[in-house]
Amino acid sequence: MAKKKRKVRYDRIIILIPGCALIIGAIFMGISCITDENKTQTSDQPGNSAKEPVKDITQVEGYQILKDGGLSDEQIEEMTTLSNYWPQRAQRYAAYQGAETVELTVLHVNMDLDLEPYENSVTVTDDADMTLLVNKSHALPEGYVPADLGVMEQYACVAGEDYSCQDVAYMELRSEALNAYYQWCQAAQEQGISIRAIAGYRSYDYQAGLWNYNAGLYGEEYADLYYARPGQSEHNSGLAVDITFNGHNFNEIELYDGYEWILSSAHDYGFILRYPEEKQDITRYGYESWHFRYVGKDAAKIIYDNNWTLEEYHGSQKKEKTQN
Repeated sequence: MAKKKRKVRYDRIIILIPGCALIIGAIFMGISCITDENKTQTSDQPGNSAKEPVKDITQVEGYQILKDGGLSDEQIEEMTTLSNYWPQRAQRYAAYQGAETVELTVLHVNMDLDLEPYENSVTVTDDADMTLLVNKSHALPEGYVPADLGVMEQYACVAGEDYSCQDVAYMELRSEALNAYYQWCQAAQEQGISIRAIAGYRSYDYQAGLWNYNAGLYGEEYADLYYARPGQSEHNSGLAVDITFNGHNFNEIELYDGYEWILSSAHDYGFILRYPEEKQDITRYGYESWHFRYVGKDAAKIIYDNNWTLEEYHGSQKKEKTQN
């Protein structure tokens, strides 16, 4: 028997076409909305380099000072949208000529590189922050003594026996730094590395005698490069420790096996190499492979991951840390 041909219902096809078009359009609109939402969420993520557009640059704090200093509106907008722009330093930003970019201008001025060493030094009076800055522009008060010093009962050199051991009755660090130092030394022992402190806390008077002696022997320029002035030594803070290991001469420990482990592990215990060889123009001190500073684990990791100095860490903050 012959099959009957099925009739095509064109009226139904005509009805279905608009319906399909609506469904497809809805799908595309949904995808578009999701994409737009994702873009919005991405721009809000921490660390995203996107900057909010400035509606009226003339209303930004410090605008007129920067404008009077010769900066264009484009430069001012770039500067004032940086997260570490400190409006109170606008006049210094405008006057600084030592950097090639706006970003470096802000960072350099935040690190006081626009000032001569010891010029208008800020007195540090709040020592609760383990990242407190002590350098050629930040000084501790005369006679400062940390209230929480602890005696180093292990992992310290022996005066008269170990090379260049600090000539004091006992070595000291602030308690938090001391406990972290012990943990670091214990971990080092497991690697066959025997760390010993050759210098810890130094009093204001001790540092004064040290600087005066070297200034008299080698001249002030040399003394300022390797020996901090009294009140501006990290050792006076009780947060710095000079080390050696496995009996090596402290000022050449970077030449021996084991030093790379020391460098790569210090931040795990809250310490940083304070005066790196490649950062002398920032720290304004000579390279010291033996000088480590306690700043706490969180700050130490940030500094280590970014290959910063403590000056760069402070200069990159969103707000200037004021001193009491």
